[in-house]
Amino acid sequence: MDLYFLRHGEAEPVSSDDSVLTPDGIDAIRKVAMAMKALDIELDQILCSDLQRAQETAMIIREILQTDIEIGSCYPLTPPGDCDHLLKLLKETHKSSVLLVGHEPLISRTISRLISGNEQGFITVKKGSLAKVFIAGYTRHIRGSLEWLLTPNVLLKILG
Repeated sequence: MDLYFLRHGEAEPVSSDDSVLTPDGIDAIRKVAMAMKALDIELDQILCSDLQRAQETAMIIREILQTDIEIGSCYPLTPPGDCDHLLKLLKETHKSSVLLVGHEPLISRTISRLISGNEQGFITVKKGSLAKVFIAGYTRHIRGSLEWLLTPNVLLKILG
């Protein structure tokens, strides 16, 4: 399984958890989606946090990739996040390519856990960054290998 992790775009600095993407955040995520298209990323499933900024991010990705797959609301991706529950859900899915749209620190913790077995890795996922983790198979625990972690600036360079 190819797991793609995308941190939502820049959001309005409001005190509630339900902030929306800024115009710059929308523009940046549109460019991320265009880079995903240039990389020929095809998705079987999109799961995202219940928060508005993550939902908006997922909708932009779906629009640019011109896919009709549903965006599934995934409570374990919603802050504070639940890595154990998220990994259990992923283990039960039979998809080959899944995009997870969420927040920090859960994205970094989950990637760390998948590649090292613990959540204390030294990975930081900036807003609008995209990571790919390959899951070769499932044993008692899900393990994977980090294939890449691309910041928004690197994704822009992919577009030329």
